[in-house]
Amino acid sequence: MTILTQTKMKPTAKRASRSGEKSLTSGAAFLLMAVVSLVTLFPLFWLFSSSLKDISEIFINPPIWIPTTLHWENFTELFVNRKFGIITWNSLLLSTTMTVTALLFCSLAGFAFAKYKFRGKDLLFIFVLASLMIPHEATMVPLFVIYKNLHLIDNIWGVILPDLANAFGIFFMRQYCSTIPDEMMEAARIDGCSEISMFRKIILPNLKSAFAALGIILFVKQWNNFLWPSVILRSQEHMTLSVALKALEDSNNTPYHLIMAGSVVSVLPLLIIVLIFQRQLISGMIDGAVKG
Repeated sequence: MTILTQTKMKPTAKRASRSGEKSLTSGAAFLLMAVVSLVTLFPLFWLFSSSLKDISEIFINPPIWIPTTLHWENFTELFVNRKFGIITWNSLLLSTTMTVTALLFCSLAGFAFAKYKFRGKDLLFIFVLASLMIPHEATMVPLFVIYKNLHLIDNIWGVILPDLANAFGIFFMRQYCSTIPDEMMEAARIDGCSEISMFRKIILPNLKSAFAALGIILFVKQWNNFLWPSVILRSQEHMTLSVALKALEDSNNTPYHLIMAGSVVSVLPLLIIVLIFQRQLISGMIDGAVKG
């Protein structure tokens, strides 16, 4: 009788043991993710905290994690005396314009490479992919000479034009367009759709997740773009946020409290955009990985 009871208890004990191991593994994974999240978010916390400190409190030891007096005048100084209002508008205008135009041209080019047959298509696509390997710094001097002759120095279009389309965006869109069945296009042609109407009514609705993912990537890239805007843009009225933050530096008396406040102004829109569109971004990247 005793042996029978022990035999009946063995499966239950095994299940309890597996459940315990599973709970332990989940707990360890949660703890690891919590530690990684805290380490990742700490610089952001320090940035927001320092943006509300007086300059004398930023590098004090031991550090002040949360300032007792919030110095909102750091932001007031930026927007009233440093023209950060128009500078933020410049960044927003430039990033939005570049993103919209790049999405349009990249989707058209990607659609053409994916669905049309023409002479030299494969060779041309290889050239497009090969351009990914050319560092942007290598093209800056000839671009500067061209734009100087076109009188586009210190002009926002001098920043937008080089990024109207890019090889990564074309490749990204081509991968998505190649998964759209040809039968849908043939049915649209039989119904009398022109090629433009077919692209607008059939292709574009199937590219929503790709547009969301690529749009966020391009917007963030352009928002943080520093090197080329710092070469092209000269006057404070035409600066972007990344260039204006660099311009705040002074070799004798660098206003770190203003740089921290300006960094918050620069980071905050990106955080809001990513938080709002995080589902579309993840969905688009996963779809791209599966379809690619």
